[in-house]
Formats: sequence, structure tokens, C-alpha cells
Amino acid sequence: MRQEHTQPPLAHGSPHAARGQSLHHPNATWPGRAPRASPRVHRRGPHGGWAARCGSRRAGLARKPPPLALVLPHRPRGVHGGPPVTTPGAIHQAEERLQTLLKAVVVSARVQDPASRPAGEEVAAAFAAAGALQPPYEPESLCLLVEHSNSLRQNVDAYATNIDGFGHRFEPAIDFDAEDATQKVADAMMLERLAARDSGLLAADTPPYPSEEEVAARKAELQQLARIERARLESFFDFCCFDHSFVDLRRRTRQDLEVTGNAFWEVLRDGKGDIARLVYVPSYTVRLLPLDSEPVEVRERVRVSAVSYDTVGARRRLRRYVQLQGSERVYFKSFGDPRVLSRSTGHTFPDVASLRAAAPTDGPATELLHFAIHSPRSPYGIPRWVGTLLSVLGSRQMEEVNYLYFENKSVPPMALLVSGGRLSEASVPRIERFIEENLKGKANFHKILILEADGSGTGDGGRAKIELRPLTDAQQQDALFQQYDERNIDKVGSAFRLPRMLRGESKDFNRATAESALRFAEDQVFQPERDEFDFLVNRKLLADMGIRFWRFRSQTPVTRDPERMTEMVERLVRVGVLTPEEGRLLAGDIFNREFRKIGDDWTKRPITLTLAGIQTGVEDLRARTAKGHLLEDAKQLLALREDLRAEEERLALGRMELARRYLDAERVAVPREEFESWLSEGAG
Repeated sequence: MRQEHTQPPLAHGSPHAARGQSLHHPNATWPGRAPRASPRVHRRGPHGGWAARCGSRRAGLARKPPPLALVLPHRPRGVHGGPPVTTPGAIHQAEERLQTLLKAVVVSARVQDPASRPAGEEVAAAFAAAGALQPPYEPESLCLLVEHSNSLRQNVDAYATNIDGFGHRFEPAIDFDAEDATQKVADAMMLERLAARDSGLLAADTPPYPSEEEVAARKAELQQLARIERARLESFFDFCCFDHSFVDLRRRTRQDLEVTGNAFWEVLRDGKGDIARLVYVPSYTVRLLPLDSEPVEVRERVRVSAVSYDTVGARRRLRRYVQLQGSERVYFKSFGDPRVLSRSTGHTFPDVASLRAAAPTDGPATELLHFAIHSPRSPYGIPRWVGTLLSVLGSRQMEEVNYLYFENKSVPPMALLVSGGRLSEASVPRIERFIEENLKGKANFHKILILEADGSGTGDGGRAKIELRPLTDAQQQDALFQQYDERNIDKVGSAFRLPRMLRGESKDFNRATAESALRFAEDQVFQPERDEFDFLVNRKLLADMGIRFWRFRSQTPVTRDPERMTEMVERLVRVGVLTPEEGRLLAGDIFNREFRKIGDDWTKRPITLTLAGIQTGVEDLRARTAKGHLLEDAKQLLALREDLRAEEERLALGRMELARRYLDAERVAVPREEFESWLSEGAG
């Protein structure tokens, strides 16, 4: 069965007509179909329509071009039958159809720089001559699709902004101001001694756990080294790029990663072999070479403790890369490859002197760091939106159909009907000229068109009748395929797993739904991508630089309500759940800034204990963190218990004396004679 694709006519002066390009080129050669020997030649009318000029009365009306028939080579000939789509052969055929569609389609206009690179087929041939692997999808075509899509760019920008647009900070491996800093230093020293004893660098009878004096000396030394390393790190990331910031480098990398599935950094080293610069390399210009057949001895740094590395050797099969710029090929080696490779040929040499002797103008190849969205079937990365490729192409064709409608509409606004007579041969061009020159524009809004016709007979029955009938009901009043385009946009957004608000649509949102959508995107999409990038930077770049005391950490946007979080932290600190130091750490995470360290003891205990100590004057509420004070603390607790018991006894005696004072009867001295007279009177 043949599938007919009707292509909208090309308007005079349109982008496709100016560059001779369209989404479906009439001479496009599809697999299994011979090219057309004699394509149709359409002659343009004076107003941009496809019109065949003739001498009839309908000359000047736009005529649509004949439909272009594209034969799909792998489509079954009947509606029913054919191989099932679940078989491996059918799956590969579907993949070939998708590749054919992607490679044959040229989206809209493309301005090609003649000095940058040759045409597409020559580029593919040049990469093939260099021995490069064929990528699953043509990277330059993927870039063009994003440039001319109405739904891809906003998703890619949302990824680049929310993942890589908020900068970074450095977190200490050991916080020397924390309470457990001494213990962590001691543990690190113990791990280092155990590793040295296992490798034979330390005597077997050496005690693994260090003494207090050794820990104190080592802690002071590490504090000084950490300050120097922090200054070195900040200087490197401030000047690691030539003409842009590190944040801009990350955003470009994320855009390449989401558009083509691959991104590359060129790593430049100084004379000492240390990393000095990071250079962005456009992903569409780089191809991968097959893995080398012979493994290479590579030295890698592995972590021994929180503040130390050990260098180990491993044999790995490495990969080379090739970049095409114009007619020049440039080869790169993998990051961490110790070999000396030629920059222009990719061949291996024993040392730089041998390379210079073979080619004085040549130089050693630099290293390339490859980022990729993993694909199980290719060493190249594959963009996450490639499953919605047909939706992207369909939306683009819908946009072109709606755009070309204004230049090539086929339904006129009105029809001139003549009955009982006919217009003269000279009337038709006069009407056309009058409409073109005297009816268009606001100045001619009230002009009247006078029409005359010759009757076909005599008498009343031969009277000619002219009728102007409007055809606006048959005209298209709104854009076509709007619901189809909306569903395509949702499909692309679901491939990125982004809510509509992050794609630029703000309708049907309130505060609750917006916060829920942002929280979902942050937890399920953005933060995992940041963690993966941070791991790569810490594992490769910082380990190669010998950074021991700091960790690279990407900053996050403030998606939470600062007022609510501040109120929550304040309550937790006030009731004693958090210490002021912990509250400051949470505040720094909320506002994406690092607060100055406060070394006072009151920041390391709950605020309630601090206030109680101030009110009672008790100094024993201070935190005791040094080792060896357990017995002293026990004695102080026993003394405090005795003091409390003595205070309770004193209070009890005071209460007893007070009770006696109020309960005892008052005594009055009475002479004996008078007392006896009281008794005698009572007896009488």
C-alpha cells in the first residue's frame, strides 16, 4: 500500500522556497525507491501560489500542487498480514525507518557556514575514514530538530537552569570545628596506618590507633592544609574556563547532553601535569573510536580515609576520540590515559620526543572527558526525548501547514457568479486589476466595484444576472491540529518528566499545586542529576587534582518557603531539639549560603541549657568533649548529688522550724496564789 503525504505548496519568498528546502523534498530518495527521473516543474503565479498560467477565465486562481507520494519500503503491502512487529527483524526495520526519517528530514531553514565544515555526507565519510563509530542518531540533525521545535527548547532550558544554574559550594570532608573532629582525625590516622601496614610500608607491630598527642598534632597540620586547599580550589573554579564561568560551562554541557545525549570537556594540563583549564567541545563535532585492543596500565587514586588517597594500578581498554573541524581532524585521548598520542593521526608514541621527531609540527593529544546519557546498545549517549521524535516532527509540520495557509490559501473570500450571460474577455483582467489596486488597504475601504455582463439572448429571458456569494464559511478561521499539537507537547514534557509550569505554562496552577510540582521535579528529576554530576567531578577531577579535604557540591534552588522553614528551625532551636550550630547549618542550606563559623561553646548545646546556666550561675553545664574526663565528670556528679541532698535537708529543717513557730501555744506566767484562787472559786 502506498501512503500519500500531501505537502503544502511553497510560497514565493518563504524560507523553504528561498533555500530550496522543505520537510519532504520532492527528489528525496528513500530506501528501496529509485529517484524520480523527471520531476514535475511548477510555475509560480504572480502572488506566490502554484498556478499554471493559461488563457481561461480561471487564470490567476491558485492551484494546489499534486500530492507527493512517498513509498515506505518496509511497510507491508496489505492492511492485514506482514511480519509481526515484535520479531527482531521487524524491530530493526522500524529502527531503520526511524533513521531514514531522521536523516532525510531537513527541518526548516539552515544557514550553513561555508568555512566551518563540509556538507553532511562528506562529514560522515570523513568520520568513517578516521575509523569512528557511527552514532545511533545524527547529532547535527538532533540539533536542528531542537532549534525548530516548539516543545524541546523549553524542556532543555529547564534542565540547564535548575540542575546547573545555581552554582556550587565546597563541603569539608572533616569539619574541624565540630565536636567529633578529633575523633574523625584519629579514625583517619588509624585507617592510614592499617593501609600502610597491609602494603608493607609500616612495621607489623606498630599500634594502629594513635596517641592523643599525635592526634592533636595531626589535626593542627590538617587544618592548615585544608585552608590552603580551599584557596586553591576557589582559584581553580574561578579561572578554569577561558571566556566564560564554570556555571556557563555546566549549562552548555547540560544542553549538549539533553539535545544529543553526549557532551565533552577538553582537559588541559600545565607543565607539571596538573589540570589547568576546562574547554567546552561541541558534541556534534566529536565521534568515538572503538576501544583499543590492548589494555593500558592506568594509575588511579582510591580513597583510603576521609583525608587521604592511595594510588593503585589497573589495566583498562581505553578509547580515543576524533573531532572534525573543516578539513582538519583532531584526535583526543580518554581522561586519565597516560600514553602519548599524536594530535593529528591518533598514533601512539613512546614519548613526546619521538612524536616531535616524527612530525615537528605535530603535538601530543589532549584528554577528553565524556558525559553521556546511558544507552545499552551504543557507547554513544541517546537523548531522552528521542522516543517522541515523531511527535516533534508532527508538530513542526503542523506549524508549517498553519504558516503556509496565509500565503497559499485555496478558498477565496467570495465567488462571482454570472448566470444568463457571460463576462467579456477584457472584463476578467480588469476585475483582477481593480481588486489588486483599488480594493486593498484602508484608503479604499468604501470603494465600489461595478460589474457588467453581456446577456446571452434577447428580451427579459436574456437578462444577465451577477451574484457575489461570500465563501467565508468554508474558510479556515483558526489554526489546524491544535489538540494534536498540545498532546505532542505533553508527550515531550513527559519524556523529560517535567511539570507544565517549568515548561512555561502557568495556567491552571495555584500555590499548592505549584509547590507540589516543584518539589516533585526537585526530588525526582533535578537532584539525582546533580548528584551524578557531583560524583563525576569528585571522582575524576578533584581526585586527579589531589583534593583531599573538600567535596564538590552543586547548590539547589530555594524551592521551600523561607518563612515557614525559618519558623520551624526557630521553634526547634527554642525547645532544645536543635543546637544553634545545627540551626545555622540548616539556615545555610535553605538560603544557599555558607554562614561564618562561631566557635563558642554555647552554639554546641541546646539553648535551653545555656539559658538555665545563665540564670542559676552554674558553670557545669558547659560541654566536655575531651577524652579522659569521665572520672572527673563522675566525681562532679556525686558532689552535685551531695550538695542537692544537703540543700534538701536544710530546706526540711527550715520548714520544720516554721511549723513549730506557728503551731506551739503561747505561755503566760500566773502567780500560784492567783492560780489556786481560780481553782477554789471553781470548786465552790
